[in-house]
Amino acid sequence: MEGIEIIKERVLKNKKGNGVIYACIIVLLLMLLFSTLSEYLRLQMIAKGVRNALQTSITSVATQNYDDIYNGIREGYSGGYKLNDNNRWERSIDTGNVYYHLDNTLGLRNNGRHHIKISNGKTEFSLSNLDIKIINSPLAPTSYSTQNKFKAEGKISLEVPLGFGWGMLPPMKINLKVVSGYISKF
Repeated sequence: MEGIEIIKERVLKNKKGNGVIYACIIVLLLMLLFSTLSEYLRLQMIAKGVRNALQTSITSVATQNYDDIYNGIREGYSGGYKLNDNNRWERSIDTGNVYYHLDNTLGLRNNGRHHIKISNGKTEFSLSNLDIKIINSPLAPTSYSTQNKFKAEGKISLEVPLGFGWGMLPPMKINLKVVSGYISKF
């Protein structure tokens, strides 16, 4: 109690004008806190939007394989296989063009290795190192519960320049991974 009274006497009731400095410091700290919070939320929204767009693109690739999967389903399996001329089942999978879907969904520009989103003349984020891995279910599995299901896994690198720190801070670099699978309705 005595400490609070001392603070009241020295800081709050002080009429010498020394509180202006404390007020400025508090305002600057609040502005710094608000800027950091808004930058964090911006990065979260960009990462979530890119992840959702990548998931949509991967799902599109997985569903584009329906015609190859249908042949296997007729034989009782859900993998991407088709009969060849020798009457043998061979693997048949479409890898699709995920970057095409991402470019159309997010409005990206192709710049060599990077696909860049430009907003107001500045780079908002860039995507690179897309890796699509399609896991085909085995033909004639010995056990249905332990075998892999038909699915597509996608990994991509996201780089977002920070709008905080006057360009002195390094950009945020993260790797996003999504998985999408094809499951027949019937």
